[in-house]
Amino acid sequence: MSEADTQPEPEPVNLAVALKQMKEDGKPPVGFHMMFFSSEFKNTEECPTLQLLKMLGAEYDFADTIKRQVFQMPKDLVIMSYEFAWLGGFEGLQEAMEGINKILEDQFRRMVETTTLLEIPQARISFLGEQPDYIEGGEEE
Repeated sequence: MSEADTQPEPEPVNLAVALKQMKEDGKPPVGFHMMFFSSEFKNTEECPTLQLLKMLGAEYDFADTIKRQVFQMPKDLVIMSYEFAWLGGFEGLQEAMEGINKILEDQFRRMVETTTLLEIPQARISFLGEQPDYIEGGEEE
């Protein structure tokens, strides 16, 4: 195998740099979506992760977007996900994303330290672009 066959992993991009590039490309995101997966989440209102997301949702104005899904996997394994979307516009996106992410990382780490969770949940984050007109304007006539 030659050196040309082994491509190095791409370097992670700083959030500010990524946002600047998206804006320069004419596609600035207006929000972001976070999703967390774990077999340890509980399907109750008292689930610590749900309570954490509700607290953050009230502070960062995304409480009405919190969703929970239950996935029945083979061998009776149940995986749950919690997700939310923050739609505060491009100007406040970096501050909100960094603030929410920092709190979630700290709290998930504490939950593991106190054995509320055995491991930090898996997460996915994606940017959200402009909403199509048909969503904002309601039904077409």
